Amino acid sequence: MAEKNSKRAITSGRLFVVSVLYCVLLCVPCAAQRWFTVEEQTKTATNGKMRVADKKLYYTRGSRLIVSFGNGPSTYYMLSNPFGGTDIYYPGKNELAVLDPGMFNTSDELLCIFADGQGSDLGLSREGYAFKSTFKDGDYTVRRYEPLKSGSMCAMVQLALDSSYHPVSCFYYDKKGQVITKTYLSHYTELKGFHFPMRVTEISYFGEQRDSTVRLDIYSNLRIDEREDMHDFKVPSDAVVIDIKKGLKDFKGK
Repeated sequence: MAEKNSKRAITSGRLFVVSVLYCVLLCVPCAAQRWFTVEEQTKTATNGKMRVADKKLYYTRGSRLIVSFGNGPSTYYMLSNPFGGTDIYYPGKNELAVLDPGMFNTSDELLCIFADGQGSDLGLSREGYAFKSTFKDGDYTVRRYEPLKSGSMCAMVQLALDSSYHPVSCFYYDKKGQVITKTYLSHYTELKGFHFPMRVTEISYFGEQRDSTVRLDIYSNLRIDEREDMHDFKVPSDAVVIDIKKGLKDFKGK
């Protein structure tokens, strides 16, 4: 009888442990779930011309990113996930364009990089860059990264961090030591423990003449943990799938 009671106690104990672990596993994703919303205005200057685009981003951490472009009848949405799947939906026409896998994913957006906890290195490690060395430059800490795969146009990246270890600049260099892209991050804000740069300037160089394109991203109205209807938006099941070339043409034309 004592042996039976002992076995029953052991079995009950195991069931209790399993139940506790199951509850913990269920609760962790829920506790980790966060919703981010921010407005962004992008100004791009190239060849003496200025282009301005406004959009609103809705991101569910570790899940989907939904970007709303335009207003009124011209509004359209881009829906993407961490696995490279991206759709462009035009509600006015109820049309859907499905992009090729890998053309865009959530890791391309700065908001997602910071929301996913990759802001300290701007997602470089996730994008296939390995940390090589570090040095001090006045009040800044500069870290050097190199691509893991050979054949990359970029040979080295230098990332500068301020005294709070926020990235403030990121320079990409080619094999000749020339700068490919300069990115400056500033106007950091803190909200509910989340730190994010509200102003980002990117200068890209190209061609033998070293022509450049300057892009300025200005963020505003950052909100966190305020779940909105757009975070759960789904494309209607009766949406008409259109040719990807037409979808990209409309997308780039905005």
